Amino acid sequence: MRICIYGAGAVGSFLAARLAHAGFDVAAIARGAQLAALQSDGITLEEADGTINARVKASSDPADFGPQDAVIFTTKAHSLAGIADAAQSLIGPDTALVFAQNGIPWWYGHAFDAPGLTPGPLARLDPDGAIWNGFRPECAIGAVIYSPNTVVRPGVIRNKATRPAEYPLGQPDGGSDAPTKSIAKALEAANIKAPILEDIRREVWTKLIINIYGAPVCTLTGASVKGSLQQAGMDHVAGAVMAEGVAVAKAHGFDLDVNIANYTDPEKRPDHKSSMLQDFEAGRQMEVDPIIGCAHDFARAAGVPTPVLDVLLPLVRAKARTAGLYGDTA
Repeated sequence: MRICIYGAGAVGSFLAARLAHAGFDVAAIARGAQLAALQSDGITLEEADGTINARVKASSDPADFGPQDAVIFTTKAHSLAGIADAAQSLIGPDTALVFAQNGIPWWYGHAFDAPGLTPGPLARLDPDGAIWNGFRPECAIGAVIYSPNTVVRPGVIRNKATRPAEYPLGQPDGGSDAPTKSIAKALEAANIKAPILEDIRREVWTKLIINIYGAPVCTLTGASVKGSLQQAGMDHVAGAVMAEGVAVAKAHGFDLDVNIANYTDPEKRPDHKSSMLQDFEAGRQMEVDPIIGCAHDFARAAGVPTPVLDVLLPLVRAKARTAGLYGDTA
């Protein structure tokens, strides 16, 4: 099975290493120092139970690889519009197209109704419909990421997971076609749990409730999840914004059972920096809108009050813009 990982950063390189180690024909789209490292030395994946060294084909040009059996897009959400045309060379009639991004996905408005939600592209993420038209939501397979990865240096990835990696999959319309089943089987062969869900949006919200506090709180404090919650009053801030996220999810039809006290107890949280803070510290564009901006838009459209998010969002946006790292739409 030929699998291309489009965006070999922390998440993408983790997947590429696991899949290549399992025997799949893996190609990776990367750039800069990461590309050079992959081409010369392959990927080194450091995990709690050992280290994997995997060789993959690597290029900055998708045309070098031709049509694939599956393409897993692990680029940031705001990069998808710019790669839609180039990615077409990887896509055949039966190619599985998996989108593994943080936050609300670009395909969210396909085959789904919610208060104030207009069917079609989300204006916050895809204002001119370039992603929607380039990839087509009926062809998309959503993936939710449960795997904390960090780029130690180019070509070297560290996974701090305390449980097996899991990437729940699902089609926006609730279906489960052959490409979805094939990539799920491949991920499972690479020791990555990949259940196929009938309602992937519920899982998107379940993960988002964690990120909706972890991303802004870590970014504003400059500390890990555990470290930020250890600072006076931050557990209350985190708990309040999580409760607001749960309320927005409920307005969209998802009544989530979330143990907020468990997530705001620093002794139960990982000493791991959120991906948004990692991006800020590395000078990369930040996923402000997919993780917290869209939830705020949904809240306004559904009439759900979010006083804490109302404060956190402009603070994070201002920090990102000041650093020149606001990679989303205004």
